[in-house]
Order: sequence, then structure tokens, then C-alpha cells
Amino acid sequence: MQEDKSVLIIGSGTFGTSTAYHLALRDGSYKSIKAIDKNPLPSIDSAAYDLNKIIRTEYDEPLYASLALEALREWRSSPLWKGIFHETGWIVTTCGDPAAVEHLRKSYENLKKEGQVEGNVEFVEGKDEIVKFVPQLSNAKGLQTWKGLWNRQAGWAHAKNALTKMGTEAQKLGVEFVSGPGGTMTRLRTEGDRVVGVEVASGEVLTANRYILCTGAASPALLPELSKELWSKCWTLGHIELTEEEAKQFKGMPIVDNHELGFMFEPDEENRWIKICNAFPGYQYRKGEFTDEKGRTSKYSIPRYASDHPEETIPEEAEKGIRTFLDAVLPQFSDRPLLEARTCWCTDSPDSHYLIDTHPAYPGGELLLATGDSGHAFKMIPIIGKYIADALDGKKKKEWSYGSRKDTGDPTRPGDKVKDLRDVGFDADALLEGKTQASEL
Repeated sequence: MQEDKSVLIIGSGTFGTSTAYHLALRDGSYKSIKAIDKNPLPSIDSAAYDLNKIIRTEYDEPLYASLALEALREWRSSPLWKGIFHETGWIVTTCGDPAAVEHLRKSYENLKKEGQVEGNVEFVEGKDEIVKFVPQLSNAKGLQTWKGLWNRQAGWAHAKNALTKMGTEAQKLGVEFVSGPGGTMTRLRTEGDRVVGVEVASGEVLTANRYILCTGAASPALLPELSKELWSKCWTLGHIELTEEEAKQFKGMPIVDNHELGFMFEPDEENRWIKICNAFPGYQYRKGEFTDEKGRTSKYSIPRYASDHPEETIPEEAEKGIRTFLDAVLPQFSDRPLLEARTCWCTDSPDSHYLIDTHPAYPGGELLLATGDSGHAFKMIPIIGKYIADALDGKKKKEWSYGSRKDTGDPTRPGDKVKDLRDVGFDADALLEGKTQASEL
């Protein structure tokens, strides 16, 4: 096989940036590595463009338990992540949903098989046991129904800083990052069943030996046939601000997660903000249309990014969900304003496995798909690029293959109805009518 000389990575989020970094570390097989994105690094459209993300190892799927432990070792040991990763531990619980209980049981068993339970993981149930590990919840209400796991081998990372750090290191290794019109993919340039370039908004055609699509929630919008494989959804978040004295009291607080209600982090050191996310199945935005080879047209969800709609916040019902969580765990802060409430876009696969495989429409293998984060990719940023680079070299995992996926559901996301943003009064028309104003939050 002819040695690959150049690689074009489309997308500079978690998958794209990690891939650029790990390809650059390889033995010199790839002489030219370029990563393109509409936005400069760190890309505002990436799910990783965030204050913080959970770093945890609880998975009911053994593959991801093993990968998460591998990533955790990197978070702990690599100088790259010093000051970015904070190993606070976490409490992950349920109010009793059978699927969530089973998820936590399997997660415990997987960690046990990996030899990671003794001295690290404990079962917790009720307020007294939870407050033992998270004394900041002494004022909480309704925790008597909570039960789950305490794991000291967990924490959070400053997501935006991590993305910036890895991208900067990749640049030092020779990776070129391109943004703006010259980095905005509009379509593939093909000849028959071969990919011969990527057209960008500037009118240029960028060419390489190999192409890797790492575009997250935008993947179906760029390649509509992927709407049969992926489902783009968004989740909602907001922040409350603490005083300096309050921030001291909550410094080092473990992450608190309840599958039915949501989760929160310790306050950020710079602005004293606590980030809170409500738990629900996500929202979609079915504005895309795909016509298949038989002429059948179907609608699919595309992202409604903050970069295109900076005036938008979150639906009213999502704010209520965040406040329900806040009322339960930190009732003393129930009247605090919700700051910088916004959506965060991901793309789900039916079984929550990543999609890292060559595109079947191009048997020459020029195009590798690396997407389908399914809401659990960021914690893997230290290592996932290594596996994507392996796939580029032909070493793929069967779990990440294209097609033949069955919907398995996700017990960490309660509910079974994914609403459209337009059905909850969230669209440009609603904004013009003053129904969704940032000033109201």
C-alpha cells in the first residue's frame, strides 16, 4: 500500500483535535496534517467548548470502562493536563429507575473486573451517606430516595482549556489549523466512488491522500446519508454565581449526579460559577431533509449552534428542570439568577457506540468517519485520537463500524420523547416576539 503523505481533518472539536495531535506524534508516515473548522480553535460549536466536563469510569459497556480507565491514567499522569484535570471524585445516583439501577450495577461490575473497586468505589443510599462524601449537600432536600455509587477516581476537566491545550501542542508538532471561510466545509468533491477533495466556503478545494470527518453534531448536515446512522441532539445548561466566601465552602466539592434530575460541579476558580445541567432525553431540530436513492425524502435533526444564534438561551421548560435540580440539592441558592444558559450539541448513534469507520460509499478508503460521540467523548480526548489514527491505518474496532446498529436506549438520559426545539417555543420567531430573552434568566 502506498504510504499516505497528507491528511485533512474536518472539524476541530474533541475527536478532530485529538486525532491531529496523535497523528502528529506518529512515526512520520503523515507528512502533512491539516485540520479545518468554521471556527478558530477552540471551536465554539464543539461540545468541548465548555467550562467543565465529567471525567468518570462508570460504564455498563466493558469497552468504554476500559477506555475511560486508560484516559484517566493520562489525565492523571500527563503534564499536558496539569491544572486542567481536577480529581474531586463524584456521587452518581438514581431515584430508583430500574434501567438506571441496572446501569450502575453493571458499571460497578466492570470496574470490579478491572480491579478498580477496592478502596475507590462504595455504594451510597440516602442523604446521610451522600452527605458523608459531599458535606456541601447538608441543606439538600429529597435525597432519601437517592442511591448509587461514590467513586473517588473521578472528577472534571476544564473542557475549553483542554481543547486549546491539545490543539496548541498539535500546532507545535506541525499541524496546521485553518478556520473561517477557508476552513468551512460545504461539500465533498468526488469522482465516481472516490473522494478527491473537500470544497470550502472560500471556493477552494482542499485535497489530501486521506480525509477524516470529525464534525460531531454537524455530521448529518454535511453528509445527509449519515442521518440514517446518527441523531443530532442538544442538551441544556446554566450557571449560578457564588460569593467569594461561598466559593471557598464549595471548593473541591465532588461532582453530584442524579440520572433523573441532573448534575453539577464545584465552582470555577475564576468566576465562582457552578455549572448545572438538567437530565432529559435531549432536544432535536428537524430542519434537514434527505432524499435517498429511491426518491424517498425524510427529515432529520441538524444543530442550531450558538455561533449562528448567539442571542438564544434555553427553553423555559429546561430552565425549570435546572431549577428543580437546584431546589433539591442547593435550596439556599434557589433564587440565584441563571447565567449564560445555553444548549450543547452532540450526535447520538443508536447504541451509543462511536462511529469510527471508512465511509462505505467510497471503497477506496479515502474518507474515514470519526463521529457519533453519543454524549460521552470528551473524557477520552487524551486517547481517542490514537484509536482514530489506528482506524486510519486499518485497525478498527467492530463496535465502531458503520451500519447494522440497534437502538439500545440510554439509561443515563431519562424519558423517551425527544422534543423539537420549535415545539417548546424556541426559534427565531419566538425570539422576535420576546419569548426567549437572555434578560429573563
